[in-house]
Parts: sequence; structure tokens; C-alpha cells
Amino acid sequence: MADDGIELFVGLIESIDTPGAVAACRRLLSVDELARADRFMFERHQRQYIFAHAMLRLALSHAEPDVAPTDWSFAAGRYGRPFVAAPATSTALHFSLSHADGCVACIVSKHEAVGVDVETVSRRVAPLSTALRFFAPEEVETLRGLPEPAAIERFFDYWTLKEAYLKARGFGLNLPLDAFAMQVSREAIEISFKPDIADDPEGWRFSLCSPSPSHRLAIADGSRAAGGLPITRNAWPLQDAAE
Repeated sequence: MADDGIELFVGLIESIDTPGAVAACRRLLSVDELARADRFMFERHQRQYIFAHAMLRLALSHAEPDVAPTDWSFAAGRYGRPFVAAPATSTALHFSLSHADGCVACIVSKHEAVGVDVETVSRRVAPLSTALRFFAPEEVETLRGLPEPAAIERFFDYWTLKEAYLKARGFGLNLPLDAFAMQVSREAIEISFKPDIADDPEGWRFSLCSPSPSHRLAIADGSRAAGGLPITRNAWPLQDAAE
């Protein structure tokens, strides 16, 4: 992979859940991952987990072809962010993984401060009442000024962007969602922080896309690379999994 880039992998469950796919993906997972997958109560959640974690292993091996997908092992940092624990590679690889009903996504980069989030867009959500509980005041005011269809779209823009930022920082949910605000326009996506948050908004680049009409995906890039890191979108590497 390029030194200065983000590799994005996205898979829609309805297209990747072909005969034999789950069994092929299970063969890539560790004993611990299989045990966790088998603890899910609902089969759809189990399959989603299996596809997501197989995708991560395949994505890492796409970036580092000398390492087999089964050979990666992981550990968690202070706030629970997972990272590659082994094997050692010439250049460290960093990743972020996300899944929602019907979609799995991950990114891989040689830069640590990257994050991805994907969410299922629900028309049943009450954007304003949820935003009042979690979002920054300026985001709430923006939602107040939008008609409901547009408010729902913008709500999921905010939600995925915020989650992607938290993942890129490695904070999990240890930073309140109202401690920073997103500004979304056709021209740019920007972030601002409360005065007590030690971060520079100029150091961040964000992108949004819709893997399907039912999903919203955001990427946060805190690499500080001029203009942001280029993003390469890759198809679900199912053939690799089946081999």
C-alpha cells in the first residue's frame, strides 16, 4: 500500500453472504474471535461479526502480503482501541473497524490517527431529541432549522463523523460527544472543540459516503498530511477468503 493513504474496505452483507462465505471467514479467525462470535444471541449479529473480523484480517494482508490473514493477532490500548500486536512488520499498520446491520467496513493506514464509522440510517430516529442529549449546541441548532428528512440525514452525518473522530483519537466513549462539533457543508467538513479540549481543528480531514441507501459511512483523518490522505476504496475481498 502507499505510504500516505487510507485503504477502505466495505462489504454489504446481502452481497457478501454467499454460500460457504461464513465458513470460509470463520477459518480466518482466532480461537478468541470465534468464541466471541458464538456468544451472540442472534445469528445475523454473529455473521456480521465474522464478516467484519475476517475483512480486517484480509485488509491487513492486502497491505502486507507477506503475512497470512490467519497470522495477525491483536491487543487493546488504554481505552479499548484494538491494535496489531503481531507479527512485527517493517512499517506499523493501523486500522479502524466498524459494522452496522447489513454493512461491515474497515480502514488500514500507516498513520495511526485514522477512524471509520458506519451506521444504519433509520427513518424512525427522532434526531432532535437524541441530539439534545448528546450533541453540541451548534449541532442541535442546525438540526432545528432543517425539515425532518434533511434533519435525519444530517443527524447521521454528525453521528458517524463524531464516532470516526473518537476512533481516530483512540478515546472510545471517554470524550463526550458534546465536547466537539461538526460543521458539514457542500464545500467542506470541519470540526471545532470546546476550549478545554487539546486538539487542533486544522489537523483533521473528514469524508462521508453512503455504501448503500441505508448506510452512512464517515472517515476521520488526523494524519496532518497536506490536503488529507488519499482514500482508496476496495471491494470485499471474498475470493481471498475462500481460498
